Amino acid sequence: MKKTISVYWPLAFVVPLVALAYLHIGSQLNSRAPQTRLDANHLTAELARAVSYGMIDPSSALPAKPVHGTAAMPVAEAS
Repeated sequence: MKKTISVYWPLAFVVPLVALAYLHIGSQLNSRAPQTRLDANHLTAELARAVSYGMIDPSSALPAKPVHGTAAMPVAEAS
């Protein structure tokens, strides 16, 4: 018995839709996975990378506030 393409055309729609649904569900499950904490070396590397890519503008950052209860150290001048 000879099969024609009219028998298999629904598979052309169903198989890709099932594959896309599987990938979509899998990506949602992976995005909910807890992220590991970065150690100091990786954290500073990520910050430096973000600044170098221009994601963070170093001139727009607010100046750091001194810690309460400590005296400000005098700034040493270069000679």
